Amino acid sequence: DYSIEILFYIVFLYPIGYLSLSVEIGDYSGIGVNAVIPDGSKIGNNVMMGPNCFVLYRNHRFDRTDIPMRMQGYTEPKPIIIDDDVWIGQNVTVLPGVHIGDGAIIGLNSVVGSCKPCDAVEKNDNVQHSWIVVQGVPRV
Repeated sequence: DYSIEILFYIVFLYPIGYLSLSVEIGDYSGIGVNAVIPDGSKIGNNVMMGPNCFVLYRNHRFDRTDIPMRMQGYTEPKPIIIDDDVWIGQNVTVLPGVHIGDGAIIGLNSVVGSCKPCDAVEKNDNVQHSWIVVQGVPRV
């Protein structure tokens, strides 16, 4: 097992991006320029991530109307899991708690709030592929 675990803050001001505490990155995975990856994220093997991707692990609270949203604090952190052989295009935002399954393709400029399992098989000219487009164009 050649995966690495980052146990400290790393800030690349230019051109790499931002990886936070305890990010696990699998073998042969690439993080795009200016990507932001928060604490507790798990990235599998052979993941391709385009530039300017933003992964959120929490959000602002907004459940009370008697307090301004900016003063309500944050939701509980929810980890992000990206499985093996995933392609995430440029400018993708992944919302808290999303689990992106094996073989998923996320089209550029997508916002991913949920991800169905990659249990479907695309067929093209009698060739089976184990990937599925879950966001973007074309979406199945």
